[in-house]
Amino acid sequence: MYRVLVVTRGPLPARVTVGFHRAASAEEAWAALEKEPFDALVAERAFEAAFAELDHLPVFFFEHARELPAVLEELRDRMLERYKTLLENGRDVVYVIDPEGTIRYVSPSVQRLGYRPPPPGVRINLLRFLQPEDQRHAREALEALAREPGKAVTFRFRGRDARGRRRVFRVWGKNLSHVPAVGGLVLHVRDVTREDALERRVKEEGALLAGLVATLPGVAWQARVAPDEDPLRAPALYQSPRSREVLGYDAAELGRPGAYYDYVHPEDREGAIALARQALREPGVFHTARYRFLHGRHGVWVWLSDTVRYDPATQLLSGYTEDVTMDVARSQALAESESRFRTLAETAPAVILMWQDDRLVFANRATRRLTGYDDDELRSRPVWEFVHPEDRELVKTRGLERLRGRRPAERYAFRILTKSGAVRWLDYSAASIEIDGEPAVLGVGLDVTEAKEKELDLELFARVAQALRQSEELETMMQAGLEAVASFFHAPAGAIVLYGEEGARTEAFSALGWMRNLRPAPQLEPQSLIAATLEGGRPLVVEEIARDPRLRAAVRPQVPPGWSGVYLPLPAGRRFVGALALAWPRPPPGARELQRLELAAETIGNAVQRASLRQVLARRVQNLESLRTLDQVIAHSLDLEASIEALLDEAMRLPVAAVGIWTYAPEERVLVHHAARGLSAPLPEELRRLPLGKTPIGAAALTRKPAALDDLSGTPFAPLRLQALRAWPMLAKGELLAVFVAFSDRAWNLSADDQSFLETLVTQGSIAIDNLRRFEALQRTQAELENAYDLTLWGWARAVELRDQETAGHTQRVTELALKLGRELGLGPHELEDLRRGAILHDVGKLAIPDAILLKPGPLTPEEWAVMKRHPLHAYEWLRDIPFLRRALKVPLYHHERWDGSGYPHGLAGEAIPFLARIFTVADVFDALTSDRPYRPAWPLEKALDYVRKETGRQFDPQVVEAFLRLLDRGEL
Repeated sequence: MYRVLVVTRGPLPARVTVGFHRAASAEEAWAALEKEPFDALVAERAFEAAFAELDHLPVFFFEHARELPAVLEELRDRMLERYKTLLENGRDVVYVIDPEGTIRYVSPSVQRLGYRPPPPGVRINLLRFLQPEDQRHAREALEALAREPGKAVTFRFRGRDARGRRRVFRVWGKNLSHVPAVGGLVLHVRDVTREDALERRVKEEGALLAGLVATLPGVAWQARVAPDEDPLRAPALYQSPRSREVLGYDAAELGRPGAYYDYVHPEDREGAIALARQALREPGVFHTARYRFLHGRHGVWVWLSDTVRYDPATQLLSGYTEDVTMDVARSQALAESESRFRTLAETAPAVILMWQDDRLVFANRATRRLTGYDDDELRSRPVWEFVHPEDRELVKTRGLERLRGRRPAERYAFRILTKSGAVRWLDYSAASIEIDGEPAVLGVGLDVTEAKEKELDLELFARVAQALRQSEELETMMQAGLEAVASFFHAPAGAIVLYGEEGARTEAFSALGWMRNLRPAPQLEPQSLIAATLEGGRPLVVEEIARDPRLRAAVRPQVPPGWSGVYLPLPAGRRFVGALALAWPRPPPGARELQRLELAAETIGNAVQRASLRQVLARRVQNLESLRTLDQVIAHSLDLEASIEALLDEAMRLPVAAVGIWTYAPEERVLVHHAARGLSAPLPEELRRLPLGKTPIGAAALTRKPAALDDLSGTPFAPLRLQALRAWPMLAKGELLAVFVAFSDRAWNLSADDQSFLETLVTQGSIAIDNLRRFEALQRTQAELENAYDLTLWGWARAVELRDQETAGHTQRVTELALKLGRELGLGPHELEDLRRGAILHDVGKLAIPDAILLKPGPLTPEEWAVMKRHPLHAYEWLRDIPFLRRALKVPLYHHERWDGSGYPHGLAGEAIPFLARIFTVADVFDALTSDRPYRPAWPLEKALDYVRKETGRQFDPQVVEAFLRLLDRGEL
């Protein structure tokens, strides 16, 4: 905006002076000049027409300027002073240069760039301070400026300040070379480095903003509206390029004020206009509205969402309009879907619910009916509290995972608690949804309580049955069944106890948890929880076990407080074989779970009964096997000690702590300790020899009847740390043989079957001891007879040697050599005995040979040889009627037979010759060759060995010779 002072020589017409400010005197004109400096001073009336239409410019004038010269002079001086001050202190640097760029004058403001004005006479070219790439352009601009005096140009160049930093300068230049006072080119240089950077930044951000606006799916627009102006009359300043696509009109078509609202649906037009007016009333706040708009290209109504904001500082009404037709359609569809959903949900028989965070936001009628809660009650508590405590963590974990966008199992079953405390099973399916833009869960559940209960019944039955099948051993089976039931019902403690016939005796016990410490009494106590359970024949529910008066006093200290329990009888057919107990640190299970527990108890009862019967049968079979084993030991052993050891071993298979035998010494009339098993301490000396009648053991011997003692403390048996004993006399034909004793480390609790078997063992042992003693006596008699036979045989052998002195010692040597060969060839004891006897008798037939032949020093004639060859037959004929020598006669009869069949008396060959005779032949010939004979001296060893090797396969069995040579190599001959 320009301010002009006009000095006229006369009055101006009113038409011209409209908007001018009159100055009546020089002082008034000067005051105006001081108050608001002017850009021009006009003193010629010829210029008045130039200002006739510029009524918006502040113009001062005064008429009849008689004082014009003085005013002008004073104004000139003051203006020069002002311009000099401005020149020296302004931000621009003023240069006066010649056309080549040499500086003739520079204003002091050059110091802002770090430079000092050049001293007088120093010539500096301004172009040297420009960037090299800008120097050519600047030179061309100066040359063009120099060619036309009075011409003004504007350009930019880049240069450096005194510190070498790059700067950007804007230059306004004018050729005043024709003005004598100047005589050069005047340049106003301004440092616009920062403005240049800001301008570039603005351009970049403008380009970025334009790019972003161009990519927006909607239409961005602006209109300038005065605060008190109607928005409908405001023209649009800007409308983004997508207007044609979104609205169907370009900016020109909507440029007329208010034209936009002509296309708004009549029913929505008032609301759209009110949106803009509201933005003006509440500046700085974003306002949004939806309305229908007639699309210019498609001719259909579309839904638009308009967001507007008014900035009073710039008086700009800014807005963003986007097509939300699809969103509206989806919302309508969603509303319709929600309506249908609610209709279906309320009429569906299944539980349908929606929850967000941890609260229900919707529950249908079936949910309310199943749980017994109304809507307010369902919404007032966290959704987890309606879930059974044992399933609560599972449901909570999966639900929160689904809210966090994960994908846990979509379908599973869990229990809920109704308002009445009943437990119901839901077959539940879940899906992730959104409610008001936030994640939520939609769940659908079917009440499958009855089916689930049956399924759990089958599952429990399968689990227990599988556990019971893992072993046929009774206690292992009981433990497995107990663990399966306790695991299924989440019971930390439990026990199973079995009783014998009529519940009189405890047979087996298994437990887990703290119930392991509750050992049952040997006999069923009438005043106890188990007795009450068996008597009632139904499950017994105990709210707190530790406080129940029926709890046995002996186990009360081991029961922790606060635990509930259930006791169930174990049925097997028409009787109860025991009881099952489970305990929890919480209230006991409900009625339906008790029914399931009864099923488990019946399954276990039948299984353990069968196992017990199998165990009884197995024990009886084992008892029979033990008797058989004992019989075999007795039958195959002639050793009394072995039979007694076998008796004690078999007795220890029974559930007793120790067993022992005291044998009777009739000559001293005392019982002598013979053997024992299972004693953990040495037997006291006073119990090693017991007179008849002393202690239960002596009493059993004296009375010939079983004796018992149930408390061994304070007796000579106390050091054994045992509690009870039973003693049975061992008799044979009324004669006392010994006393058998069985000990127990607890109260005597042997079953009737086991005790009967123990008595059978005692009877069998008595028979064995009697038979073995009799057999030992018979053996002694037989040994004496056999010794007599052996003495007779050796007498016959000595008789032969006495008759033939030159063969003395031959029988002893050849017998020992034959036995060594027999052992090397693997003969058994009986065969060695036959070989020994045969060797002793091998020459007994020579007693029938006349002395003239037997003792002849020279060679025998054929007739004499024929007599000599009959001596084997003589031995056989003499001894064949003696039974115990019958097998041994093979040696005397066949020891002169040869392997090749050339021997006598029968000419047998090869393996037809009895093996004992073949063995003996090698021993006999070797000893004969190495001994002196009437007809020759003894051969040296090597010569005899050569002969044996040479005759192998002719006279001798090669197998026997090979064994003979092995003995010789080992130095055993």
